Parts: sequence; structure tokens; C-alpha cells
Amino acid sequence: TVEAFTPATGRAIQGATSHHLGQNFSKMFEIQFQDPNDPTGKKKEHAYQNSWGLTQRTIGVMVMVHGDDKGIVLPPMVACHQAVLVPVGLSAKATAEDKEKLKNKCKEYVDKLTEAGVRIKLDDRDQTPGWKFNYWEMKGVPMRIEVGLKDIEKGEFVMAKRTAPDPKTGKVIGKDASVVDDVQQQLVAIQKEMYEKALADRDARLASVDEWKDFSPELNQGKMVLIPFCGDTACEEMIKDKSKEEAADVEVAGGLKMGAKSLCVPHEDKYNQKCPGKCINPDCPSGKAVTRRTLFGRSY
Repeated sequence: TVEAFTPATGRAIQGATSHHLGQNFSKMFEIQFQDPNDPTGKKKEHAYQNSWGLTQRTIGVMVMVHGDDKGIVLPPMVACHQAVLVPVGLSAKATAEDKEKLKNKCKEYVDKLTEAGVRIKLDDRDQTPGWKFNYWEMKGVPMRIEVGLKDIEKGEFVMAKRTAPDPKTGKVIGKDASVVDDVQQQLVAIQKEMYEKALADRDARLASVDEWKDFSPELNQGKMVLIPFCGDTACEEMIKDKSKEEAADVEVAGGLKMGAKSLCVPHEDKYNQKCPGKCINPDCPSGKAVTRRTLFGRSY
């Protein structure tokens, strides 16, 4: 399984999964192959099958993880439009020649960037630049490119990052001669920035817990917990009930007073530091030895 995490609610959500189906469906649908170990060539075996899935809910998770009060924030790698170009600086006194000059420069940039593989949209609708800025911010387009007559004279253009908390400080000047390189570099930077922020937010909500007395306090802070767990189904039900009961009379981050469940057993050793050999549940019914930590948390 691949688990995602939404810091706003302190809940995990499954993003992708794989299952070993065995021969259940192959027997149902008579999916067979010739047994290579049978010298007569007559014996047949039912196929062993796996299933792999990345679900559409990951789109919702992306919105929940990266979005802000202005709307959606899309990572450049998956955004339909990686950049939107908005012509600016045309006053009521602008001549037809000025308008044509700006139009041609915008088209030049769009053609160059499109040829380089950048998914860019030219917004030349009859609306004010401010209206367009707000429109595309809500849509989550990672970068806005602004081009005006003064910019053309300077051989420059402006790039505004959707991820910047302050629109003014989030603006970067690009050069006409290197428009493709400048835009591509900023898109890479935005992608890296968004990933690192999401990773830092998740890591800040991970806690290693060895004793039950620390389980619910960490969980109720909207965290996921890495615990020694025996893997027994009945034991997990007990943990779910106990954590729900202990959340009843306390304030819970995200307001979710529900029990915790097992999410996954992380492969990386950095999540398995100093794992106790005994299950965290003081009333564990299985008595099984523990070798790795299991990630528990509240989940959708």
C-alpha cells in the first residue's frame, strides 16, 4: 500500500495498493496455462494473479495537501497548464501599434515555450489583469507570466509563483533572451519546493511511540505513530477501540475522535529505530514477538 497524509485533518488516506489475488479469479474464469514441469504437456495450472491500482482519490489528496485559502495549488509535473501568460500594462491610451507589439511578443513566448514542452496558456480575454490573476490562482496554475510594454523595452518579463505567500515577493524577473530556460528553471524550483514542504509537514507529524501511555496523546495531536505491533487482527481492534475511547474527552487536532488503525509497515529502516520486541497493546491477546514498527493513524 501507499499511504498519503493530510496535515489539515491529521488523517491518512490510501493512495495506491497492490494485492496478490492468488488463483481465486483464474479458477473462476478458467484462466489456465500449460504446466512447464509436465513432460506430457497435458497438465494445466490456473494462473496466479496480482492487482495494482493508483486511484483517483490521489487527485483529492493533492488538493488537500497543497491547496491554500486562495484555492488549488497544482504541482507543475501534473498541472494541465504549467504556466499562464497574462498581457499587462495596456492603458486606455495605448495605440493599435502598442497592442499589436504586445500581442506579438506574447505569441512569441507561447510558441517558444510550447515548442520546449511547457504547457502554457495565453489568457488574452477581455478582462482586467487583476481579474485574470485571481482566476488562475484559484485554478492552481503553478506560474503566471506577466508581459507588458515596459517589460518588452527592458528585454524582461515577470514570473509569479503560485506557491509564494506574498505575491509581490514571489515574483521573479526573467530575460527575453533566455525565456525558455528561465521558465523551466522556475517550474523545477516550484515542484521541488512543494514536495519538500509536503514532506516536512508529514515528517513533523510522525512520532515513534514505545508505550501505550504515549499513544493517544501523540495521536490526538493529529500525528501518525510508529509503534511495535504484533500484527494480530483482534489486537488491532482493541487498539482502535481504546484509542477512540481515550479521545472522547479531549481536544483532538482536526476534530476527529475516531480510533486508530494500522496503515502500513514502512520498508525503510529509518522508520524502525530501536523497535521493542513486545506489542504496544498492554492487553495484547496474541503474545507474538514484534520485529518492525507499524504505522498507525486515523484514516479516511
